[in-house]
Amino acid sequence: MAVGSKILIYSNDAIESEKLIRLLMYQKFVPKAVESIAYASMALVSREYPIFLCTYSAEDNAILDYLAFMRQDDKMRSVIPVVMLDKPTPECITDLIKIGCTNFILKNAEQQIFIDKIESIAESIGDYRDKRQFARIEIPEYENAQLLITARNGNKYPVRVRNISMGGLQLTWSPEKMPVQKMVAGDVLVNSLLIAKNLDLYADLKIISVFNYRAGVQFMGLNEERQSKLCHFIYERLLAEKIVN
Repeated sequence: MAVGSKILIYSNDAIESEKLIRLLMYQKFVPKAVESIAYASMALVSREYPIFLCTYSAEDNAILDYLAFMRQDDKMRSVIPVVMLDKPTPECITDLIKIGCTNFILKNAEQQIFIDKIESIAESIGDYRDKRQFARIEIPEYENAQLLITARNGNKYPVRVRNISMGGLQLTWSPEKMPVQKMVAGDVLVNSLLIAKNLDLYADLKIISVFNYRAGVQFMGLNEERQSKLCHFIYERLLAEKIVN
């Protein structure tokens, strides 16, 4: 995982955090959200998160004081703060620049502007997009994660899910349990049901690669509700850290 891929988000707005997490994960970053300054400090002191994303408004003295503290602390000085400005005034921008914050994004900026800014900051510390991969969650065999493929007769037949990312799945099977539908690169598995512990998700999947007893497939056309469900499942696994690949 490239050094700039991990981003710490500080926000006391759960809805805003969820939107940022989903957006960043789809851009192949690995975000983590915290709701208190204390938790933010614990994560940043570890130097695991080189980018710190937070929201600031003119009346929010607490976050201004914290950013000033970050820029002076030996263990956190290397972290790059990215400040999302909510109704900024010239005075609040001046205050931020004085304490060493130089990366700003308007809170209501278009998504592409936000993405471009985060990408440029990541690249400035050696993390280029073409080197980054979706965070991939390995599924232990005992969890029995499955994809139920809808066959032409309408019945569903299972294949094992080996890992999951925001981009797609890797499927495996044994010689004794060949899929009822032949796997051919370019074909689409329509209305398949993904079951992995607390995740159940209907999706269309395009087969992109087929090898001996395994195949790689990509998600197609997930609506916002299904994207959110998938994102939440992977995000919870990422926070377990020991499962991150």
